[in-house]
Amino acid sequence: MTNIKIRNMYPEEVDFIADFISTGYFDDIFFKWVVTPDDVRHAIVSDYYKAYLNAEGAYIYVAEENDIVVGASVWLPHDVDSSLYDDIDAAVGEFAPHFRAVANMSHESEPKDTAFTQLVGFVVDKSQRGRGIGIAQLKAHLDVMDAKGIPTYLEASTPFHGGGVYGKFGYTLYGELMIFSPTAVLYPLWRPVGKE
Repeated sequence: MTNIKIRNMYPEEVDFIADFISTGYFDDIFFKWVVTPDDVRHAIVSDYYKAYLNAEGAYIYVAEENDIVVGASVWLPHDVDSSLYDDIDAAVGEFAPHFRAVANMSHESEPKDTAFTQLVGFVVDKSQRGRGIGIAQLKAHLDVMDAKGIPTYLEASTPFHGGGVYGKFGYTLYGELMIFSPTAVLYPLWRPVGKE
């Protein structure tokens, strides 16, 4: 992972990073459930992420190598302005009921009465996976949160059995699985401060 640099997103990159994340999630089982038609999925998911990327208080990290973006991640504070979800509804149009169902179940599942940041987007370019880029992106945010004394939460769209990149950083299952269909399942994960 020689020339990988993790930095904050520049404001003028919103459209590019939204498209980058959408490309990374195009074949994701969960997003295939949220936006079933292949011909519109990329545009809808990109518009969905533009709302997150413009959200006040979002932490957005870009991984790049030789000035080429190879990864991106988006974290939101637990108390993000609820008008964000109205913005998402407007951005995703007819797919709003699925997105809203996810947001509602997420709010029911997430920890109560404590500050945290939640991972809402995490992509590494397919051709660059396995090089530690995802680990570097996670570490960048967790170092900031550990210094602030703030735990983190996420809902993984791939099965979690205690290992993988999330397990390496001390994440554990939190509460019940979020099941939307037999193939669309989210795994709620929690990490207290400093649990690497």
